[in-house]
Amino acid sequence: MTRSIRGFTLIEVVVAAGLLSIVGLAIVAFVTAFARGAGARARISDPALEGALLVERLRAVAPALRAPLASDGETAALWLSDSVPSRTVHLSELGWLRFDPTMGDIVLERVADTHFAEDRGLETEFEADDDFLAIREDSARDGLLVSTILAEGLDSARFVGDGRRGADDLALELEAERATARVAIGPVVPEEPLR
Repeated sequence: MTRSIRGFTLIEVVVAAGLLSIVGLAIVAFVTAFARGAGARARISDPALEGALLVERLRAVAPALRAPLASDGETAALWLSDSVPSRTVHLSELGWLRFDPTMGDIVLERVADTHFAEDRGLETEFEADDDFLAIREDSARDGLLVSTILAEGLDSARFVGDGRRGADDLALELEAERATARVAIGPVVPEEPLR
């Protein structure tokens, strides 16, 4: 008993090739459109819109923001909450806003919660006159920080004021595409001064 082996006909091969080319073209068109959209989003940024987004994202991440603590123009230290109820700042309550010029992003950096779970001795209590910006440098050097992007697509950003005289003292000036905006960085919950 011989079995005949039937192959594809020329018409079947042509139809299959045509269908594959149509699907391929659709995929290429989708990827190209996505890449153009991503490029356009990276080039076009309204600093006022990014500032408003930054404030809302900061409120979402730190809804009980207590006070700005210090700034050097490039970085601002913030007391994000009083989660260890003591009226003093603890390492787990600190955050730092910083502009990343290579990416054009404003990031909020904090010590990751996992580090506190692994090492209970890491929690530290600080005085009001401690150098909160040096604490960030130490934490970054030790590899403890995690970052959250709050604004993106900026050409430059700088903090104005030192943050030590109250809520209205610290502001963030944003610039993108030759437009500027200014955002006040202040507490969500008014607090008494640190002890």
